[in-house]
Amino acid sequence: MAMAFIGNITSALHQEMQNGAENASTHSNFSLVTKAPPAIQPTVPEYLKQTVFMCDHVLMPLICCLGIVGNGLSLCVLTRREIAAATTCFLTAMAVSDLLLLLLQVPTFFELNASIARSDSFKIFIRFYTVIRYVMNNVFITCTGWLTVAVTTERFISLRFMFHPRLVCTIPRARLAIIVIFILSFTFHFSKFFEYVPNPDLKSPAALLTTGLVHTPTYETYVHIANIALAAIIPVFLLIVANSFLIYFLATHRRRMLRHKASASANMSSVDMLHISAIVVATVLVFIACHSVGVLLALTIASKGRRWVFIRPPYIALKHINTVLVMINSSVNFLLYCAISRKFRKTFINMFSKRLHRRDTWTSAMPLSENSTGNTGTLPRATNGKVYTSSSMSSNGSAHSGYGPTRADV
Repeated sequence: MAMAFIGNITSALHQEMQNGAENASTHSNFSLVTKAPPAIQPTVPEYLKQTVFMCDHVLMPLICCLGIVGNGLSLCVLTRREIAAATTCFLTAMAVSDLLLLLLQVPTFFELNASIARSDSFKIFIRFYTVIRYVMNNVFITCTGWLTVAVTTERFISLRFMFHPRLVCTIPRARLAIIVIFILSFTFHFSKFFEYVPNPDLKSPAALLTTGLVHTPTYETYVHIANIALAAIIPVFLLIVANSFLIYFLATHRRRMLRHKASASANMSSVDMLHISAIVVATVLVFIACHSVGVLLALTIASKGRRWVFIRPPYIALKHINTVLVMINSSVNFLLYCAISRKFRKTFINMFSKRLHRRDTWTSAMPLSENSTGNTGTLPRATNGKVYTSSSMSSNGSAHSGYGPTRADV
């Protein structure tokens, strides 16, 4: 079985290198991806075969399966009403985007079974599905990137303007931003549906045929470079800048609270803000680390072109490594939430053990972190199934006390 996998990998790599090297001419609406003569087939290095085998046949199925379970569990916790807030909306949307991205990879794993991969019906299905998967992969990767930018910006604004509740993002604003991100991402990548068509020749190893759109100089120069910039380079750059400011405000948060002489309830809220902001910082750092290889490939493709990049074995290896890293980024958020947020862990355990505590001091505006009333001398008050402290909570998540309005949203 292992030798059969290596043989399939070698054949696929030959085809991948030939596709990158082709200088195809267009015939009517599309051009065939032709095979090079056997005498001049490029030699596939051994390290490339091993890299592709480990990435595509070992790591990808394992990571995707674990990620699907993890994002499903995250959604079970994040969609609970008692932890609803603007930040939670963004984290929920990220979990949905990551889950859909991971689910898109599942049908390709059936190719690992030789008997299934040889059937004509599966070949027809996978060739049509590859076009859809190619487009939607880009859509969901772009959505995840910009949702990460949005939640980082929301956390920065919440810390920077925590004493100005009108400037802080509310749940309706967060939902509107999420809808806009998903719509714009799909619209921006819609042209990718017309870059490839399925190959009707089932005996050909080339699953797809390139259309004339791919070989149009204007499309290659402007649209593809804009795609790379908006989907990879710009989000990573913005995240580096926004996360740097977020880390700075986290480091100086205690001093700022003392300067404003905030009330005890505001101090408890500030602890909650630190917890959820730490989750966002960790998520951003993982995102930047996992997309660093993709940014390198994007910059190289933007400067050299796709054909120049993907006829070279080192870049083909980086391409497969980048795919694994992107899937890791979409799979680890559940572990980050469990590692950093005590309230997330507690909610998760209570939800599945069916032992929810009525006297827990959870509020609809304090997600993912602990809230204590031990220093206030007051007991929590339950109203309509929600539990409140002595501070009165407004509809936009702000708390009103004797020292004026402060942000209670984490």
